[in-house]
Amino acid sequence: MSRVEELVALRASVAAARRALLEPARAREWMAPDVSFRPRGAGAVLAPGDQFRIELVGGWGFEYVVEGVSDREVVLSFKGPWDGTERWSFVADGAETLVRRVYEVERGAPLAMVAWETVGRPIVAAHLRLELARLRSLVERDPGPAAEIAPSAVRRVPPSGEPESPPEPTAPLPFPVDDG
Repeated sequence: MSRVEELVALRASVAAARRALLEPARAREWMAPDVSFRPRGAGAVLAPGDQFRIELVGGWGFEYVVEGVSDREVVLSFKGPWDGTERWSFVADGAETLVRRVYEVERGAPLAMVAWETVGRPIVAAHLRLELARLRSLVERDPGPAAEIAPSAVRRVPPSGEPESPPEPTAPLPFPVDDG
């Protein structure tokens, strides 16, 4: 097996990064300009079993299948001039999300492997770097809801074990409150 791997850190939640990958309308925004993306009957969000085609300028095409989707990973398989898998991993790291993209090519016919090693690997490596940079720009421009809990929503418990009283509201509440 031969592998190309890239990593990027985004200032957005895991859900926002995964959503940008799985929504066909948004995928067109981060894919390289020389890539054509054609979903095959997929809905608004790609799910396991969905298929799509990727075509590069020059006539190279790959048929993709979404093999699995979880909170932390998306796995795709592809067939074309060479076959393999593409695995996207999403790991929360504080206010950022680490997105790791691994493109693995299976050993195949000798001619396919020569094409992969001579032309394919450098093209894929360049595309992965470019597309992850474009994904970061897209997601950070429109990150969606924040992943962190707002500090005002957290009640602190001092070492004594007694919770602090909540802050006084600045405006009266529209319903009665029983403090008892």
